[in-house]
Amino acid sequence: MKKLIFAGLCSGVFLLSSCGNAKDEASSSDVPKALEVKLTGPEEVQPNEKAAYQAAVVYGDEPVTDADEVEFEVWKEGEKSSSSQFKASKKEKGVYRFETDFKDDGLYIVQSHVTAKQQHSMPTIQVRVGDAETDSGSSGKETDEHSHHH
Repeated sequence: MKKLIFAGLCSGVFLLSSCGNAKDEASSSDVPKALEVKLTGPEEVQPNEKAAYQAAVVYGDEPVTDADEVEFEVWKEGEKSSSSQFKASKKEKGVYRFETDFKDDGLYIVQSHVTAKQQHSMPTIQVRVGDAETDSGSSGKETDEHSHHH
């Protein structure tokens, strides 16, 4: 009886120790990286003036040249329901670009939608067109409140 109990305890200790080692090895080699998107472009333009916006996409330390989807969305502040979406074209390694113009004075939002490496990021830039008044609480810089990582 003592031999049976001792054998059972040894087996249990062996199983627990081997499970713990497998977990440690998997977690150290499978550390997920974050998809990072830096959206840049002019924050002030005149009506009908061409403006170029770029999304630099990086996963870890590597530029992403094979993103699943990169689109840009533009809308006048307060009128998102009438937004326009545009497919991006690649300019250089990991940088996706698009050009647009703004017809009327006002505050606009440019947002990139990037899907790559099973993650999605949506940074934004506020653009002042012509004689539009800027919001006192907004700097016009890229906002994190509209940036999502999944």
